[in-house]
Amino acid sequence: MSNSTRFLSAAALTAATASAALGCGGQPEFAESPGIPDAGVVDAAPTPPPPPADAGPTAPVAGPCDPVITLAMTTTFLGRAPSDAPGMQLEGGLSCGTVPEVQIMTSSTFLLQPGHCYTFLAQAMPSVTEVDMQLVPDLVNGGQVNPAVAALLRGPALAIDTDTGVQATIGLKQNCYKNVLPFPVPAKLEVKARTGSGPVAAQVYKKKTF
Repeated sequence: MSNSTRFLSAAALTAATASAALGCGGQPEFAESPGIPDAGVVDAAPTPPPPPADAGPTAPVAGPCDPVITLAMTTTFLGRAPSDAPGMQLEGGLSCGTVPEVQIMTSSTFLLQPGHCYTFLAQAMPSVTEVDMQLVPDLVNGGQVNPAVAALLRGPALAIDTDTGVQATIGLKQNCYKNVLPFPVPAKLEVKARTGSGPVAAQVYKKKTF
């Protein structure tokens, strides 16, 4: 076989191979994997907002004591009276109120009678760590100042307690307070929550001196 014949035979073989490959559709030997749709980037769960800042304890709402506190205060005074106000009787009812810090609870007006001796007790719940009490004249009667009383009384307070803590006393035991004037003096107690907030109460006791 001549060289030209060999060349033609090789060319024919190459063409036949290419034709066979095209006859198979020209597909690649391995099928491509089906594409996965792009779902995009999945966001992480949103971060919840931080809790609100703690503003601290809220001040109590000022007003009368509820029945539970009133009973607790009454029981406390019953326990204190034999030692702090021996031989005395209650004068009027319990005065009890809830006050914010440095605010005052004022008792009902009562009369300081001549010939009597008085003890005044104040009490606070533990949320009030320092309670103050003072005895003050009630110079206003029906919107008018009583001139006779105003002329004889000097200063804003008749007496002030010197105790510390959740209890206060004026006229303790034998040092009870006496009205030296020849006529009754209208008065009231002012109980102050100096430090802390919460319920405070006061009770008046008296006895005859002759």
